[in-house]
Amino acid sequence: MIKTKLFKIGTVAAAVTCMAMAGAQSNGPTGFSARLGAFLPTNELARDLGSTWFVFGADYKLNSMSASVPATGMQSYFGISADYYSHGGNYDIPVALTYNMRMNQMVYSVGLGPDFRNSGDLTSTGVGLGGQVAASYEFGNMPTPVFIQAKYFFSSKPELSGFGVYVGVRF
Repeated sequence: MIKTKLFKIGTVAAAVTCMAMAGAQSNGPTGFSARLGAFLPTNELARDLGSTWFVFGADYKLNSMSASVPATGMQSYFGISADYYSHGGNYDIPVALTYNMRMNQMVYSVGLGPDFRNSGDLTSTGVGLGGQVAASYEFGNMPTPVFIQAKYFFSSKPELSGFGVYVGVRF
C-alpha cells in the first residue's frame, strides 16, 4: 500500500518537474502563502489510525534576511513555515525556519524547528526538534499565484513523520 502511494507521489513529482521546465517564471512569493491538502503518514502505527490525514499550512517570506544565491539563475530566501496535520485527537504542528531556492517556477526548501505534538494514541505529547524538505511548482503568471507542493516532515517522534501533498496560493 505504501509503495503504491510513494509511486503515485513520485509520478506527480516527475510530472511537475517536466511542467516546470516548460513554463515561464512568475514573480513568486511576496510575503504570505497558504496551503491545504492531505498528510500521508509513513509510520504503520499512524497509518492504522488513518491512511490520509487533514493538513494545512502557511509560509511567510522573511524579506529582511538575505540569503546567498546557490547558482546562476536561482533566487534564494529565508522564511518561516507552520503546518498542522491531524486525525482524530492526534496532531502535530511543525514550525520551521526555512531556506528556499527558486528556479523558474520550482521552489525547493529545507527547514528545521520545533514540532508540537499531541498524540495519545501513538506517542507522548510534547515538543521536539523536527525537519522538513519540500518541492513546489507555481502555475504561470497570475495576480494570485497558485501552486502545488509535496513536503516530507521529519517529526521528533517517527510515528508522526510523513508526506504532505498540498495546493495553495501565494499573496
